[in-house]
Amino acid sequence: MSPTHLRVKSLSGKIFSGVLAFTLGVILVLGVVMTTIYYMSYEHDAEAELAASAQDAAAYLNASPTTANIPALEEQFAGLTRYTLIAADGQVLYDSAADPAAMENHAGRPEVREAGENGQAATMRFSDTLGTDTVYAAVKLDDGSIIRLSETRHSLLAFLGDMLAPVLVAVIVAAVLVFVLSKTLTRRIMKPIDALNFADPLENEIYEEMDPLLIRIDEQQRLLKQQNRELAQAENLRRDFSSNVSHEMKTPLQVISGYAELMKNDMVQPADRQKFAALIYEEAQAMRSLINDVLTLSRLDESAFGDDAVLIDLHAVAERVAGRLGSFAADQQVQVRVEGTAARIAGSETLAEEMLYNLIENGIRYNHEGGSVVMRVEAEPPARPGGGLPGEDAAGQVVVRVSDTGPGIPEELREKVFERFFRVDKSRSKETGGTGLGLAIVKHAVLYHHGSIEVESAEGAGTTFVLRFPAA
Repeated sequence: MSPTHLRVKSLSGKIFSGVLAFTLGVILVLGVVMTTIYYMSYEHDAEAELAASAQDAAAYLNASPTTANIPALEEQFAGLTRYTLIAADGQVLYDSAADPAAMENHAGRPEVREAGENGQAATMRFSDTLGTDTVYAAVKLDDGSIIRLSETRHSLLAFLGDMLAPVLVAVIVAAVLVFVLSKTLTRRIMKPIDALNFADPLENEIYEEMDPLLIRIDEQQRLLKQQNRELAQAENLRRDFSSNVSHEMKTPLQVISGYAELMKNDMVQPADRQKFAALIYEEAQAMRSLINDVLTLSRLDESAFGDDAVLIDLHAVAERVAGRLGSFAADQQVQVRVEGTAARIAGSETLAEEMLYNLIENGIRYNHEGGSVVMRVEAEPPARPGGGLPGEDAAGQVVVRVSDTGPGIPEELREKVFERFFRVDKSRSKETGGTGLGLAIVKHAVLYHHGSIEVESAEGAGTTFVLRFPAA
């Protein structure tokens, strides 16, 4: 298990923490909001009730003589509500909770001043010392004095503090319920995921949010299968190639070894020594050609020719190759001609020479006495002025046609001739010689130069190879 995996939370843990945080947030917010609303509503009702009580007290006192106000207050208005009778000048005449003589003048109190001006008043003041709210309701009497009622209540903060215990209980209950809910949700969410068939991802019935992931998995699987097929194909090609190379090398080695052994044991007549030496030389040359071709193909497979391109005149290369093959063509009684004009491409001159050499050599090798091989090199202009077709090089292209008068190639075998060690007529392979790698090298060399190759042939009417390259 990787260290990164150890740091990843489980799905149930993520659901639990997310739902719990949301639930607790909702509980706390609703608790504060509802408590505040309840508190404000309660305070409003209490203030209205206190104001009504002040009006009743004022009506009662106005119906009595002024001298009877204090005795009436002492006898009739005892209880939790505090009653204070204040003279018009602010002097406290009576207080149900304190000694009036020890109390300061109340003329400056907001509720007293407002009641003196408007006839009645209702206010609330917060006590920082006690942490409580006091509600005051004052009414002006007919004789100018003021009757004030007051009640002390818990402040909003204190009220919220009293609600803390119920809220905590609700939070604990919510945490337990959320834990159970998260486990249940996780099981339900994971059930279809656990049943996924990754062998065929797009056939699963699953949440639409997982479609991009399943599509990605399907694409990756297709890519891996394709890569596996390509690897298997490459492995088969490697095995076939190794087997073919071993087989092709075994024959000349046996000939060389056999004749050399005869000569070593002095079992060859002096008149035959030169003949045997010539056979050994020919087989050694065949082996050398095979090894050179195998090395060339290996370098092409590994792109070992590099990216340093030079300008190559294919017409000049064709003439040089034709000169090298002149003696071979004369031995086979085949005429070789090079036609056309100078035409340049960019690439590897060594590889271009190898490519044209193999084409002309094949034309000579698989021909008949009196036949011919014609290589024509032409530089074709773009399809239209100003750069040709969209995407086509403004310099046009170079076309090489190599035509022979050989037996031709059946239509069904035209693509197979580029396979390694493939021969159209296997019965003549020993007779004509060759390694069977020439056309494979040609095709790889053409692709290396970003070109294309086609085969035009009819059985009994010769063959033409058409090569096209972007002009330099």
